[in-house]
Amino acid sequence: MIEGDIAIEGPSIKLLSEHIIVGAEYDSSDHRPSCHPETRVSISGNIQAWMHDFIRKYKILWLHGPAGVGKSAILQTIAETEAKSLTSILGATLFFSRPNDRDDPQRVFTTIAYRLAVIYPSYRQYIVRLLTLDPMIVKKSMREQFNAFIIQPFAIMELLSGSHDTILIVLDGLDECKGDGAQREVILLIGTFALQYPTSPLIWLIASRPEIHIQDSFSSHAVQLSYGEIQVVVDSDEGRRDVEKYLRESFASIRKNHRRSIPSSLQEWPSESDLTTIATRSSGLFIFPSTIIRFIGDEDYADPTSRLKIVLDVIESTTLSTGGNNPFATLDALYTRILSEIPLDVLQTTLRLVVRIVHFGGSILSSKYPNPKTHLRSA
Repeated sequence: MIEGDIAIEGPSIKLLSEHIIVGAEYDSSDHRPSCHPETRVSISGNIQAWMHDFIRKYKILWLHGPAGVGKSAILQTIAETEAKSLTSILGATLFFSRPNDRDDPQRVFTTIAYRLAVIYPSYRQYIVRLLTLDPMIVKKSMREQFNAFIIQPFAIMELLSGSHDTILIVLDGLDECKGDGAQREVILLIGTFALQYPTSPLIWLIASRPEIHIQDSFSSHAVQLSYGEIQVVVDSDEGRRDVEKYLRESFASIRKNHRRSIPSSLQEWPSESDLTTIATRSSGLFIFPSTIIRFIGDEDYADPTSRLKIVLDVIESTTLSTGGNNPFATLDALYTRILSEIPLDVLQTTLRLVVRIVHFGGSILSSKYPNPKTHLRSA
């Protein structure tokens, strides 16, 4: 590309970059967990098979499951793995997060367009021409933007036909996009496009909780033939095995990193009984063991044995009080226990910070101390 081209492209690409959801890409500086090695193998394998199937039946794959089952980690891993491939089909990724202000529906398709413009020169040239003629497209409705950024270049003009058979777009946490109506519209626009233009290279991997309005949107007449689905089941055999594998390897790492903190007399730490207790309480939900491991292995506190005891005490007390095996009740009780041990002279300041975090988002937190609200929503 010659210098004159750079000068022409600069203002247009800059304009587009000013209207994206910052931090929503899989490789952004915002910390997002990926799957622990050798976990979620079956689900990841099914997604990979769909991605690379040249005669795939559907252009959209919907991954759904409740909070905490690890949907975001699965899609993060898919994106990271595909990006490293020499024949990568990864086009754009968008990880929604309401607490981190990554939820503006007006910026969904500008974010996708920006990433595609970075990767594909012919699409970048199209974007430059489009924004030169109509710079206000970045302010228009989702439908107008979808037509300009997706339908026109990929269906009408067939920009990348022949050179790129498949381009993957990843949307994680669609239920985090602001407004039920906007979520419905995203599904309708993509689903209708997939059915009307089956030769387009774009395929869409979408993850969300199975909210009723999202289920209804996928089941609507205009969309229902455009997608396949994978359900991440709570407390499945695979989920339980994966949680146990994650706990064993994580505790081994904690023991290695805290050799001096764990008494040598504890040759088996944690005990098989303790590990089973935590694994059982997890119910296949990765949010529970991942939070527990962060708490126990905290480098600043550096006392994993006492913290493990706190966790086990909290599990026992919530089992007695709730009469069941609810991992979210246990997490609530653990956070309450942590707050109860804060000295009174700093408790009020701490509570004010917690309120600020809950109401204004998790961006002021480090990844080391995850906002429980953010952690739940992003799963």
